[in-house]
Amino acid sequence: MKRLFLISLILLASCQKVEELVNPNSGNSESQELLDLVNKWRKSGCNCGSTQMPPVGTVVWQAQLESVALKHSQDMEKQNYFSHTGKNGSDPGGRITAAGYKWRTYGENIVKGYPDAKAVVDGWIKSEGHCKNIMNGNFKEMGVGKSGAYWTQVFASPM
Repeated sequence: MKRLFLISLILLASCQKVEELVNPNSGNSESQELLDLVNKWRKSGCNCGSTQMPPVGTVVWQAQLESVALKHSQDMEKQNYFSHTGKNGSDPGGRITAAGYKWRTYGENIVKGYPDAKAVVDGWIKSEGHCKNIMNGNFKEMGVGKSGAYWTQVFASPM
C-alpha cells in the first residue's frame, strides 16, 4: 500500500511539474515566445508564398492542444518518423477529439531539427502551407509540443 501511494504521489508531482513547465501562463519562456511570435505575424499579416495574408486576430494558448501536440512530437521521436499521420493511423483531428477537445476547425504544423522557438516559427512562415495555418483567422487557440528535435503546433477553434 505504501509503495502504491508513493508511486501515485510521484506521478501526481510529475504531472504538476509538466503543467508548470509547458504552460505559458506559468512563465515558461519558450511557450510564451512561441505564442508571441505567432501572434506577431498574425497581427501584422504577411506573404505566404505568393498569397498576401491580411492581419488576423491573435490566438491564445490552449492546454489540451498543447498536450495533443506534445504527444504527437513524442510519438514521432520514439518511433522515428515524420508525418501528420501517426504510426497508428491517427490524424490531427482524431488526436484532438481523443483529447476531449470539441473542435470546429483545426490545423497542424510539424517540423524537425530546429534549435529554438524563433527558428521554428521562421521556418513555418517560409513554408506556404505552414504559414497559411499560422495566418488562418478561423483558428482561435493553439498549443505546441516539442520532443527531441520534433515540434508540433496544433491550432483549433472550439465548437
